[in-house]
Amino acid sequence: MTRTNLVLTVCSLVLVVTGCELFVIGGGARRPIPIELSQSTSPGVVHLFKAELDSGNTTAATELMLSASGRPLLAVEKCDLVDDLLRWRKIMAQQPISETVVDTVNDSTHIVRITLDYVRVMQFSTLRRKQLWWVTKVQDAPKR
Repeated sequence: MTRTNLVLTVCSLVLVVTGCELFVIGGGARRPIPIELSQSTSPGVVHLFKAELDSGNTTAATELMLSASGRPLLAVEKCDLVDDLLRWRKIMAQQPISETVVDTVNDSTHIVRITLDYVRVMQFSTLRRKQLWWVTKVQDAPKR
């Protein structure tokens, strides 16, 4: 066998061996599941709530909220929320949501945790009423 044939044979063998994956370790990064900004899902209403705050529309953000018992907020309760909404807006200001985790309490109550820019974790209590999801409570996630 000549030297040229040996080199071609070795190169062909290397291409065949490296081209065939017998198994993959790690499998690559997980692709995030896109979340629709709507009230049809609990993470969707949280992302919609944050989008309303990011756009400065605190009135629309309060319209996505209910009391913990499921009744609509009274006008005086919405007025009392103004300071909290401004504080939440400052905390979440234009930071991307890097992770969303949903904990199911029961069929109509979920706790949604979002991580903002891989650093800060916010926790939202959500409630399903008449086939729509609503935010009932917003807070910094408790330390574990």
